[in-house]
Amino acid sequence: MKLSGDVLGKLGVSHADVDKYLEPLTAAMARYGIASRLRIAHFLAQVVHESGHFKHVEENMNYSVDGLLNVFGKYFPSRSLAQTYARKPMMIGNHVYASRMGNGDEASGDGYLYRGRGLMQLTGKSNYKAFSNWLEEDVVAAPERVAQHFASHSAVYFWDSHHLNRLADTDDIRRITEAINGGLKGFDERRLLLEKAKAALRDEPEGQSPAAELDSTDFKPAHQVAPLQLNLRSAPRVTPATWVATLHQGCKVEVVSQLAEGWVQIRVQIGHAVREGFVAEQYLAPLPISRGGFDPVEAPVPERVFPGVHLQQNLKAITRKSETGRAYPLGEGRRPHRTASKPSARAAQLLKIIDYLDCAAAAHRRYKAAAGSTCSDIYAYDYCHLAGVYLPRVWWTERALLRITGGESVPVAYGQSVRELNANALHDWLEDHGPGFGWYRELDLTTLQAAADAGEVCLIVSRRKDPNLAGEIALVVPQQDGFQARHDAAGRVTRPVQSMASGRNRKYTVSRSAWWLNDQYQSFAFWRHP
Repeated sequence: MKLSGDVLGKLGVSHADVDKYLEPLTAAMARYGIASRLRIAHFLAQVVHESGHFKHVEENMNYSVDGLLNVFGKYFPSRSLAQTYARKPMMIGNHVYASRMGNGDEASGDGYLYRGRGLMQLTGKSNYKAFSNWLEEDVVAAPERVAQHFASHSAVYFWDSHHLNRLADTDDIRRITEAINGGLKGFDERRLLLEKAKAALRDEPEGQSPAAELDSTDFKPAHQVAPLQLNLRSAPRVTPATWVATLHQGCKVEVVSQLAEGWVQIRVQIGHAVREGFVAEQYLAPLPISRGGFDPVEAPVPERVFPGVHLQQNLKAITRKSETGRAYPLGEGRRPHRTASKPSARAAQLLKIIDYLDCAAAAHRRYKAAAGSTCSDIYAYDYCHLAGVYLPRVWWTERALLRITGGESVPVAYGQSVRELNANALHDWLEDHGPGFGWYRELDLTTLQAAADAGEVCLIVSRRKDPNLAGEIALVVPQQDGFQARHDAAGRVTRPVQSMASGRNRKYTVSRSAWWLNDQYQSFAFWRHP
């Protein structure tokens, strides 16, 4: 797929910069395999962020005292030392980059000479040498050429040398950001740019289907899951914290590498993206090989989207204070909705919806469950309905689905053509039907929290091992004063901000533990809806 100037424009790149960088950028991207929609989207999200929308192709070393202390505090242990260097770009560059990245000492002048340049900035003499070898052009003798002539190439060089196409194929923005940034600085903006890039690329002639985000040309499964279920893990060890998804019997996987102690790294398609993780090798079986000299290629099964269904809407008797009519949508007047277009405004509207529903209010008996039960399915339905996202409270029966498939128009009749879905059933419905209604599955809480902060509807859904017991659904909601997500030492989200109607209802909470990893649950999943 070829990149167009329209896509860059939708990401905030000026017409002048589109004219300047489009041709060399597309040529270099094509040469190094940044050609699928998913790879292009991830690449652009990172490059646009790193370069300030293509505006910054040379590092500005003109720092104030406070700027030096904030950005380069390690190299300026005292304010008096920072005052000596402030507003002296050459001195600053030579000081902070001295004796590292292949540079000589401060007196050599290498630090300032080989400061950051390019759309994804190249810094340090050794990196300039490596770039020269990759480019087959000498930029060590004339480093200014990186900004003047090879800014686009520097971004593709960094991407290629860090093997980021592979991470892009797995739609893993967190790991890509860590590879580029060394942490998660600017993660929220990078994720928003990624979503904009995906949307812009879908508008292009070759990108009209959400399923087109998957570049399956490099996904070559040769094995399948043998047992009924197999846990995909983020690391080759069995702990609750490494469980990221449950794979079902017959799920096709590609073995990437074999590890010690019986583990293998695999790639697997989950939703519309290829993901990576680890499983025990003993639970995989080779795919059968045809015997007639012809290996059939499976055609993709088109996604059937059945019509969404609700019981009668806008019944005034269906209120937050009523215990009856829980299968119906709320009918009270002046209900808040999510209608804004800006991410911050959408997030604010989601918080207003949560405050309106207030599942913890004693008077709101709609969300009060009997002992050992939960109203999380009802609460999630009301939240999604007000936010303009489809999550069923009732869904078609199997017989009704057959009639719909046959072209019939089926009337909505409780107990006959539709039935209620509890949290366990919603876990399965999201997997079977969610993508057709705009739901995207995530494997990473950092991305899920960032999506909620940007005004997306986000859920954690779990299914019980005992189907007679209630599953659980938690809303992952925007962060706010008093309720901030918990992070690990690397800045990754480990406990998002949640809202739950789980027996002990909490309008806002940050759980002490990852409850979805509890042994009582057979499976769990993270979902978001833009």
